[in-house]
Amino acid sequence: MNPTVLGAIFRRDFVSYFSNPTGYVFICVFVMLSALAAFWPPEFFSNNLANLDQLSGWMPFILLVFIPAISMSIWAEERRQGTDELLLTLPASDLDVVLGKFLAGVAIYTVSLLFSMFSIFLVFSWGLGSPDGGLFIGSYLGYWFVGIAMLSVGMVASFLTSNLTVGFILGMVFNAPLALFGVAELIVKDPATAQVIRQWSALEQFRDFERGVVSISSVVYFLSIAAVMLYVSMVLISKRHWAGGDDGETKGGHYLLRTICLLAIIGAANIFLTNHDARGDMTTEGLNSLSARTIEMVKNLGADDAVPPIRVDAYVSPQAPAEYASQKRDFLATLDELAAASGGKIRVTKHEIENFSEQATLAERAYGIEPRQVITNVRGARKTEEIFLGAAFNCGLDKVVLPFIDRGIPVEYELVRSITTVAQQKRQRIGLLKTAVELNGGFSMQGAIDETQLIRELKKQYDVVEVDPASPITEKYDVLLAVQPSSLGPAEMDHFVAAVKSGQPTAIFEDPFPIPGFWPNVVGTSQPNPPAGGGMMGMFGGGGGPPAPKGDIAQLWNLLGVRLVGDEIVWQDYNPYPSAGDMVESTWVFVDEGNGALEPFSELDPITGGLRQLLLLYPGSLRGDAREGIEFTPLAVTGSNTGTLTHSDIQMAARGGFGLRQRRTGEQYVLAARIAGEAQTVEKLSLDALNEKAADNEDEADADQETAAAPAPSPLNAVIVSDIDCLADPFFAIREMGSSDDMLVQWNFQNVAFVLNVLDSLADDDRFLEVRKRTRQHRILSKIEQATEDFRKKASEKSAEFKDETRDEIAAVRSEFDEEIAKIEARTDLTPVAKRQLVEFTRTRLSRSRDVKIEALEQKRDRQIRQSERDLDARIRGVQDFYKAAAVLLPPIPPILLAFFVFFHRRSAEREGVAKSRLRFGKAPETTPQNT
Repeated sequence: MNPTVLGAIFRRDFVSYFSNPTGYVFICVFVMLSALAAFWPPEFFSNNLANLDQLSGWMPFILLVFIPAISMSIWAEERRQGTDELLLTLPASDLDVVLGKFLAGVAIYTVSLLFSMFSIFLVFSWGLGSPDGGLFIGSYLGYWFVGIAMLSVGMVASFLTSNLTVGFILGMVFNAPLALFGVAELIVKDPATAQVIRQWSALEQFRDFERGVVSISSVVYFLSIAAVMLYVSMVLISKRHWAGGDDGETKGGHYLLRTICLLAIIGAANIFLTNHDARGDMTTEGLNSLSARTIEMVKNLGADDAVPPIRVDAYVSPQAPAEYASQKRDFLATLDELAAASGGKIRVTKHEIENFSEQATLAERAYGIEPRQVITNVRGARKTEEIFLGAAFNCGLDKVVLPFIDRGIPVEYELVRSITTVAQQKRQRIGLLKTAVELNGGFSMQGAIDETQLIRELKKQYDVVEVDPASPITEKYDVLLAVQPSSLGPAEMDHFVAAVKSGQPTAIFEDPFPIPGFWPNVVGTSQPNPPAGGGMMGMFGGGGGPPAPKGDIAQLWNLLGVRLVGDEIVWQDYNPYPSAGDMVESTWVFVDEGNGALEPFSELDPITGGLRQLLLLYPGSLRGDAREGIEFTPLAVTGSNTGTLTHSDIQMAARGGFGLRQRRTGEQYVLAARIAGEAQTVEKLSLDALNEKAADNEDEADADQETAAAPAPSPLNAVIVSDIDCLADPFFAIREMGSSDDMLVQWNFQNVAFVLNVLDSLADDDRFLEVRKRTRQHRILSKIEQATEDFRKKASEKSAEFKDETRDEIAAVRSEFDEEIAKIEARTDLTPVAKRQLVEFTRTRLSRSRDVKIEALEQKRDRQIRQSERDLDARIRGVQDFYKAAAVLLPPIPPILLAFFVFFHRRSAEREGVAKSRLRFGKAPETTPQNT
């Protein structure tokens, strides 16, 4: 390789491109098309994400036009001008010539790309928002790799012709598969074949860069195309030596075989790297990074060769509404990262399916995955759409299905949990203690009762087994879940306490005041069980049988060394959501850093470490007895702006219609605690007492023998939560909804994560404790949000003003009506019968007029509100249209300015040292009388 010749060829081609105005025209067109693709699709503003997703979808097709415009002149122009023979006589190898021209084309494309990058970033920063720098650079790095691959292909096309137009067309034709394979499903009807074709398209290989991930497999893919095409270009140049003739020998078959071998080697390398990839996340927000715990779990999947590969079928809609755009992005990105981290153990197949397609029918039949109806907000109007966003995980004969991943659910947690669960040879078991709380569903006088969301959530990870405490609980479970155990009968309570005493890990949720709307027919700790037969018998006067007796729950508290006053309900004067107003009551007890507690959560305990907020409704309180051998660890603690009330206080307030009788104590109450120690600690005390009593009647040897016969201590392992409402379905529904602009209050409590952490920790399964808390923050169009927020606020104020005015006017009409009736009733010159008749007549006559006026006022109010909404929509569209116009008009300005600078600089250089008389527009010499 001769660097001098290579550099000379590079400079010649590079400078000649920018010496021609046509080059700047192509750059301006490229920059303008890039801006149009980035900012003009309606998804850009509706998704409200500061990224280049729309441009990434269109870039291969833009390059399909722009790259041939660069590559068509690489060799065709040399042939057209007859300078190719002169170029080949230089003291350089064919490799020098090919590399020099290729690098010149790459440099030209790089300059064009830098113009586009600078211009689009300027538009973002100036008027839209701050994009993720790593994501932005990663996307453009991907564009660069796609471009150099297409340039190499276009270079081969240019070597085949001496006509620029033909070179341009051939460049488009040869590059078309790279772009069109990305939409193979539009061409090939078989989904499996389309998936294979799409996998090798430039668009699919670019996906990593689009998400801000630099992967070795994608880089090698594009460089492989460039290497093969450069080799083909060298073969085409060297053809003059071996093409045959009078003295030559044809070597076409030889070079064809060498090219095929090169393709085989590069193809094998790409397949190997696809399964053994190295990746790096460039995003500032870590949008694609997996937690260390997730990577560890995924890599451990391959440690057991007995576990077959895990096949993941992801079903997504081609277009997701704005509210689910980031969730879909995280879903697909996380699947790719999990597959890459598994070393080929996880195989992902993505299906983009329409709602009524054949693939949609197959997804429903095979896995029960159906399109979910979601509510979206399109320019202020609420609409419903049906979208796919689910996955099925298969490993051997076992499978786990996620029908839909709601936007409030951490994607990484859901996916890694499903993968590790389906790969397990045997799932852990949760024993669900049968109490008055029917978490598992069943039947009642009112009909079937569905299983709760908690049970559905647990079944994704555990085998849930119902445990009947009517008989001794001898079987061991990974964790035993007891909800409102105070409802158990005496024998059932004894069996349950014996199970806890035996060392069974147990999660106990006990509530002094369960909310009736969540738990019908479930009473508080100190309240008697409802009558046998339920409420239906009472409706017909039967009243049912006597209430079932309750067991003594005090023996459970004595065993665990805690105190829970059954009729004491905690309240706290703290509301972290001022926008909620009166919706938040003092009996809604929030645990977070703002409630005034020194340590609201135990950061050292894996259950609560990292939690931000917890909400318990009408909870009780826990106190440790400071008993030797038992460790009482508070997990959730209130602030000191607190007090208590009783169950009867709430009932009296409900019957009398007055406020709650709240007693202020200023105490910090423990709402949840972990208990660890020896179950025999309590028994030892009673045994010592018995031994002391027996010493008065028996000799010391008998007492020592009795002590020696005592059973070995069993470890206690329990978590107690003084509320069961945190298990209710509404908390799961709020988690699924996530944050939304339509919600009056953006709730941030983590009740679901807390409950699942309790069960996982007791089951000694710490795999998901940290992953469950991870969230990803996408950059949005913050400046657009700020620009439109004032419009929304003014429109809301105007709508409220219209409603207030209408309310006052309606009140005035009704007041006028009442005054007319009052005047008649105040008359003394009429008999009671005549007065009553006149009142009825007047009421009938005026009520019609009143109703007409009220209806007109309501119609006027509705028209004003609709007009206000139209004005809001028009203003928002105006803001978006303004930035759209700016996004298209501003980007071409830098290359135009550079073109003018180069033009005038060249003109100035050409005029330097030239006599003015020789210039085309120079001044003619003056004539004198002597010259005439």
